[in-house]
Amino acid sequence: MRALRLRVRPDNIPNEQRRVRGSVGRYVYLFFLGVFALAVLNYFFGDFFMLKADGLVLRDEHVVATTYIARLDSLDVTEGQAVQEGDVLLKLQSTEILDRLADLWAKQADLVAKALDFKVRAQTATELLPLVKRREVEAESAIRQFDALAKGKYVTSVHYEEALRLNYEASRERVILATQAKILKEESAAIDQARSSSNDALAKLKAIYADGIVRSPVNGTIGATIPAVGNVYRPGDPILSVYSGKPYVLVYLPRRYLFPIYVGMELRVTDGRDAANGVVTDILPVTEALPKEFQNTFKPSDRNQLAKIKLVTPSSFPLHQKVSVSRFYSLTEGLREAWNLL
Repeated sequence: MRALRLRVRPDNIPNEQRRVRGSVGRYVYLFFLGVFALAVLNYFFGDFFMLKADGLVLRDEHVVATTYIARLDSLDVTEGQAVQEGDVLLKLQSTEILDRLADLWAKQADLVAKALDFKVRAQTATELLPLVKRREVEAESAIRQFDALAKGKYVTSVHYEEALRLNYEASRERVILATQAKILKEESAAIDQARSSSNDALAKLKAIYADGIVRSPVNGTIGATIPAVGNVYRPGDPILSVYSGKPYVLVYLPRRYLFPIYVGMELRVTDGRDAANGVVTDILPVTEALPKEFQNTFKPSDRNQLAKIKLVTPSSFPLHQKVSVSRFYSLTEGLREAWNLL
């Protein structure tokens, strides 16, 4: 009987020689381990020594809005179009303003009619007043004559009372006409003042409405949001935006750093493809929440201080482009500047 397979006795296993592998894999492992360690250190402590901030490329924005209820009748611009100050942007139609204009025109016509009536009445009273005064003088002369005749009893009491009545009516009519002339002149002056105020209101309303034509307030570029013809807007609703001036970067400064950030500080701005040099022109004394595109999923939303950066070299950054702002500081330089600050 013979065994099919020879088995090695466990007490007689030959020693296996360990193979000596190369050291390249070890170096690669140590390299990636060092890169990972540097990334962790940069994530937790990089803000202390290097300026790393996010920003947005902006320009001065001029919002075109309406102060009355209006409907967009026509649109003469497109998104991104360059416009000059005074160029026609769009045309509005407002029944509210048209009703106000018609009401002011009607009130204006009514005031004109009243002013004309008052002037006619005042002129009539002024022209009749001398005749009434003359009649009053003649009535007083007749009374004096009747008084002389009454002493000699040459006149009856009936004629004497009739003369007194005529004298009274003449005096009363003179007083009424004089009072009417004075009051009508005052009312005419008030009507003229009301007409002047109405003319001013009508002129201002016509200037505000300007037949519904809205012109560009500045030289600039139309924004990306373009309204549709037929939209109805309430007072204060924005219609479109016109961006003017040179582009600048609004940067959200980090919360902690060992180096100073000052006006005139030179920085590097990049969007991943293009880059440009910038200078800090203003450090704003306000904070603002980071936009959604800057927020980290693993970090709670934070508020950072704002600063404005002027681009000193030509750049092709589009409006509202997200950019990164950076400036490297060595550990020694950062500690030295932090020590100077203290």
